[in-house]
Amino acid sequence: MLIPFHDLDPGSKVWIFQAENVLTESQTTAIKELLLEFLQDWTAHNAQLYTSGDVLHHRFIVIMVDERFQGASGCSLDKMTHFVQYMEHKFGITLLERMTVAYESPTSGEIVTAPLSHLGDLSKAGVIQPETIVYNNLVKTKAEFEQCWKTKIMDSWHNRFI
Repeated sequence: MLIPFHDLDPGSKVWIFQAENVLTESQTTAIKELLLEFLQDWTAHNAQLYTSGDVLHHRFIVIMVDERFQGASGCSLDKMTHFVQYMEHKFGITLLERMTVAYESPTSGEIVTAPLSHLGDLSKAGVIQPETIVYNNLVKTKAEFEQCWKTKIMDSWHNRFI
């Protein structure tokens, strides 16, 4: 069951899947349509999940579940993973790579990605600075998403890779 984002509880679970490259307008539109279809029918133990989701910045697929009504279970999480794998296959994109970081280029403001292991080199080269905005795709709740999904690298767990 689709719920407007603003109606979800702050403790709602969040999963973020990041594309390595910017999605085209047509990819974004198609993924958003398929995402909403998936979320509308997503269940756990045959009980409807209260969900919300979107494709943000032509790069991030965000899925939320308000567990006040029904919690996401192992089987429902498997369904979500299979859905994401289907998106990867259908659109020829990578969404499950967790060792890539997205950040806002200080010069252009565009969202770019780099391997986590390259953050130190990027910092030494001056490509990123302590105030560079990174996307923390490990946030777990709607409240965390709203407060610290986009954060300065100096305030993020990413900082330990510099």
